[in-house]
Amino acid sequence: MKTLRGLAFRLFKSNKFIVFSSIVSIAISTMLVLSMMLFSINAQDTLKNQLKQSYGEMDLSVGFNMNQNETLTPNLIKEISQNKKVNKISKVSISHLNLNKINSEVYTVGVEDDYLAKSRYHFTQYLNKESVVMNKGLAKALNVKIGDKIFIEGKNYRLVETVNDLTAMGAAPDMLFLNQKVVKKYIQTKQNNNAEATYLLIKAKKDINPLTLSSEIKSYNKKLRIDIAEQDYGMQSNLQSLRIFVVVLSVLILIVTSLIIISNFELLLYKMRNQFAIMRSLGASTKQISRIITIQSTIINASGISLGFILTLFSQRSLYKLVEKILNISSTPSEFNIGAAVIIAIVTFSVIQLFLIIPSYRSTKVLPLKTMEKNEKLNFGYSKARVTVFKVLVGISLFLIVCSQVLPTRETYGPAMLLISVVLVLLAFVLIFSILLPKVLEWFLPYGQKLFGREFYISIKNLIPQVRKNTVIILMISSLMIIAVFGSITLRTIQVSQQDQLKEDYATPILVGTRLDDTKINPTEFTKAVEKLPDVKSVSNFSNLGSAEYQNEGRNMSMSYAVVDLKRLQAQGLIPHLKVKAASNSLIVSKSFAKQSHLKVGEIVQLGEFSNEKQVVEPKGNYKVVDIEEQLLNGADAYVDWKNQKLIDVSFYLLYVESKHIKNAVNQLEGLKSQYPELKISNYEQSAKEADKMFYQRWGIFILVIATLVVSTMVGVFNSLVNNIYSKRKEFAVLRAIGVTPKGLRKVILSQVNLYIIIGLIIGTLIGLLTTFILLLVDPGKFVIDYKVIITVSLSMLVGSTFIFWFVGNKISSQKLSVELTNDNK
Repeated sequence: MKTLRGLAFRLFKSNKFIVFSSIVSIAISTMLVLSMMLFSINAQDTLKNQLKQSYGEMDLSVGFNMNQNETLTPNLIKEISQNKKVNKISKVSISHLNLNKINSEVYTVGVEDDYLAKSRYHFTQYLNKESVVMNKGLAKALNVKIGDKIFIEGKNYRLVETVNDLTAMGAAPDMLFLNQKVVKKYIQTKQNNNAEATYLLIKAKKDINPLTLSSEIKSYNKKLRIDIAEQDYGMQSNLQSLRIFVVVLSVLILIVTSLIIISNFELLLYKMRNQFAIMRSLGASTKQISRIITIQSTIINASGISLGFILTLFSQRSLYKLVEKILNISSTPSEFNIGAAVIIAIVTFSVIQLFLIIPSYRSTKVLPLKTMEKNEKLNFGYSKARVTVFKVLVGISLFLIVCSQVLPTRETYGPAMLLISVVLVLLAFVLIFSILLPKVLEWFLPYGQKLFGREFYISIKNLIPQVRKNTVIILMISSLMIIAVFGSITLRTIQVSQQDQLKEDYATPILVGTRLDDTKINPTEFTKAVEKLPDVKSVSNFSNLGSAEYQNEGRNMSMSYAVVDLKRLQAQGLIPHLKVKAASNSLIVSKSFAKQSHLKVGEIVQLGEFSNEKQVVEPKGNYKVVDIEEQLLNGADAYVDWKNQKLIDVSFYLLYVESKHIKNAVNQLEGLKSQYPELKISNYEQSAKEADKMFYQRWGIFILVIATLVVSTMVGVFNSLVNNIYSKRKEFAVLRAIGVTPKGLRKVILSQVNLYIIIGLIIGTLIGLLTTFILLLVDPGKFVIDYKVIITVSLSMLVGSTFIFWFVGNKISSQKLSVELTNDNK
């Protein structure tokens, strides 16, 4: 046995590079599989943790809609709390209370002092009957700090804490938090009812399904509105995106790892088969060779798996932090699940062990000469069968794509159909590529000779017969690019969609509003004051929404209108379709209202307002429809000008401010607070930063995993390319023997490598775009290509390969020619 073990190690010693590259390929493959599987396990938990950050520890919220005129009575709350599946309830009361300092009503939440309320509203201090918590923006506007006294509804409260503004969602709303009993008392007094709470936060007992509990609570009162945290639309949408993301990435990673192993093991298995054929010719038994195979494969496999495990552990602990610094993002940390990682590593070891042993062991059952003949095979078999299967897979994919868009069940089964179609497209591409590649190279050959010279022609001519070897390398590069393209486009599309939503809220870079419901600010004077600021480019004003009546076909239709300065709005481009000069009686309506009311440009309409005193609609004059816009700001049905002098039962609401120097303009606007203390200033830049911060907190782990996978795959590709070039030493020796210079040989090597990479990058980008496009049919919308990522990965591959293979070419060209010519074909 010692002799066999010694022989196994001597074979290692004579093939150091091959053994080392095989161990590296297993390590990279293990790292890719472990990273992907651990990401799959952790990602759903990460999203659920983010859900907890939004909703806290609650599972359900229970209450009535505001228009139902129903209240949560003590008896109903008692009945809910006595349900055996309920672990805890927390009462919440919502109202608008008068903040005396600004003489305006502010959205107020009454909460109990428990973990449900604190986790939901993100405050930490105890709220007694004399305490208040408010958002930081409101505290700054009031110029108050922790410990100061605040008068609410004429009563004194002490500020104990301030919470962050929700600027990522646009202009931050003002909020007050008081003790629930205090707010409940105000509500009961104002509304003259016995409402115990506005709604309840409910925590279900362990292992209780919130859906089951919600059904039981609903039986107490059919009118109850029950919201389940886990069924949050954003959460469900993210989970669906996650599942698709994970499945597609998993398929791609499996393809990449398979290709890395196939590519790198080709050289190892070639050497092993040759050596075993020679040993059998010398009289070695099948049993002895099997023993050597087991020893060699186990050592290589165990070393690679162990190294891959350590690298994955390092990447989870340290590499992610490094990538965070490089990409300047912060994300929710991912836990390294040791138990799951060990199980995955053992399964990976078993699969690779079979992959190594079976081909080698089968060669021991075949005559040595047959083994050597098989070893020199350059092409794949079954070309006709591959074409047939390719056509079938593409046909099924197209059928599934069509079904996902037209069938009545598309909402339920559409995502799964698209997911299956993507997997089939990827498999079809893998099957057909080996048949298409030689044809592409043959077509390109004459053009390449004209463009790049004789060495390029020789290098490509030598590649064409070696379809088996070339296909694996190019498929690996393509898969790397598909991962980069698919991952970057998916995440970039999500980010841009969020930014677009924010841009809809910010018609201009700066918005100036008021904290008061019934402000006394004169819009015209205030607009002129802001316009005089040095860094303000243009200003337009906007009122709160008033309600007018429009008589249509003998009946009155309600219309929400805003009073604006039409000339200023037009100058800022906020009324893009208005081409005429606005008059005092001009009326601009939204497309939806025009369609509903059958209005057209040029029509004269009579508007009026309902008089509470007279209980009739009083005429407010005739107005001419001068423009129909796709959509009006702030949900208005119509705009009228301040000059109309009749429809002006409104107050100032908002200024739209344009500026080239946002920070300076905001600081100058802050200076106006001494004159207008109720001002609330928000800007797009700050909100966009907050939104990006939230995006990276939510999706940062996805970005880190993709970056790690791309880098790991890139290392695997370079390792495979080195192996590929190393296996052609005899071919390069022949070229040297017929007069190719060292410089020419380097050019041949770089030509082959860069051609591999360019073809792989182009095909990978196209397939990645196709894959992403198919998957985005789940939720059709804007398709955003992240060119920066595509260009970065492409340049990294080309620059890295040129740098590495310049040295590889130097090394090969410096080897002794007589020794190189006597090597085997690998």
